[in-house]
Amino acid sequence: MIGALLLLNSRGDVILSRTFREGYSVRVLAESFRNEMIATKKHARSPINIINHLCYIHMDLSDLFLVLVSNANVNCLCAVQFGIRLLQLIVAYFRKIDETTLKQNFVVLQALIDEAVDYGYPQITDSEAFQDFITPSGINENSIKMAPKAEVISKKLTGEVPWRNDGLIYRVNEMFIDVLEDINLLMSPSGEILQSDVIGRIVVNNFLSGMPQCNLILNRRAYGDSNATDSESPIEPVERVSGLNAAKLEDVTFHTCVRLNKFDEAQNISFIPPDGEFTLMSYCAKMDARPPMSITSVHVQEASKTRIVIEFVLKCNSDEQESTDISVRIPCPTNTASAKPKVSRGKAVYTAKEGCIVWTIPKMRSGEEHSFSCEVIQIAPTNESSVSLWARPLINIKFKCVSKSLTGLHIDELRVHEPVFFYQPNKWIRYTTQAGQYECRI
Repeated sequence: MIGALLLLNSRGDVILSRTFREGYSVRVLAESFRNEMIATKKHARSPINIINHLCYIHMDLSDLFLVLVSNANVNCLCAVQFGIRLLQLIVAYFRKIDETTLKQNFVVLQALIDEAVDYGYPQITDSEAFQDFITPSGINENSIKMAPKAEVISKKLTGEVPWRNDGLIYRVNEMFIDVLEDINLLMSPSGEILQSDVIGRIVVNNFLSGMPQCNLILNRRAYGDSNATDSESPIEPVERVSGLNAAKLEDVTFHTCVRLNKFDEAQNISFIPPDGEFTLMSYCAKMDARPPMSITSVHVQEASKTRIVIEFVLKCNSDEQESTDISVRIPCPTNTASAKPKVSRGKAVYTAKEGCIVWTIPKMRSGEEHSFSCEVIQIAPTNESSVSLWARPLINIKFKCVSKSLTGLHIDELRVHEPVFFYQPNKWIRYTTQAGQYECRI
């Protein structure tokens, strides 16, 4: 599938390379990518390109390129996913990815690639499977040579559950589940929603002994099941929050541990969890619900060439829950000399370094409204030619709502069965909605 793998710096120099098939020249591949993609700056257009009858699949990091090359009819999406998992594996081992880190850990990186790819076909990319015999300091030869440890490692790599060690024991068996949703929203000065979507994930922090069989039962409304009645789905969190039906989840992806056949049959998430923290599920949803926070009555008056007055009202729309950790960033012109904000609650401070006014409020309850007004004094222009119109950047809002799920996703039940220890674990479930790219035009 994959013929060659290259890690290049921003200039196109080879940091590390591996060829899995015959007929590939690393020097020629690197030179072609440098001339056709880096020099022409075409690398930002598409991650998949055909150069000299070869398929180049690359990922652009801050100052590095991960390049996968194939001369066959390669499954591009599979290659992209493998590249993402390989980068996640590197981060799990070395905490960061840069040229210096890769050069300092060259031997370990080669060992990881050897285990992750076999003759060009992706194999195992889970860091939990390698930690017993590949450490950040190198390959642990003692664990491989010792018969008991070697048997455990072999069983772990080739078994059905390579992401979890056997024999884990905890004094207190607990599982923490966080349903985290980030809402991205763009609002007009009149309060009209121009764009709105939610990006969510279910994060699990697992401290369970043995090999627990977990079954997570979600409300059927989250899947857009129109046949779900009130008796079948008794909890309707979105109707509590915004008075609308639950949003249908899209682009759903699962952790490797999830049994997809069980999910297709019963719409329940069945899995044997890895130890510690991991993302069980991620999803997206388009939302037409009323936003938790909104800005209304926006009024911007450019009174003179050196004076601007900004006024608006911040309103909390949460029906039952309160919003906390509220921060509103109001941009100011680049030639601002001073700003005198006045707010009905909280604290507003002009930060010259960031060029904006930061208004913070500890919490707001449903229906609360608070006003903001500010007189911005600008430095007078030296001549008429230097006068420029203010572009009016977007107001940015940050907040957090606990015990709220905007999409209506709700965990109805979590079942845990361990065939050896037969314990009843403590289960903790928390819902949190927070602002992502939450902005308003002025």
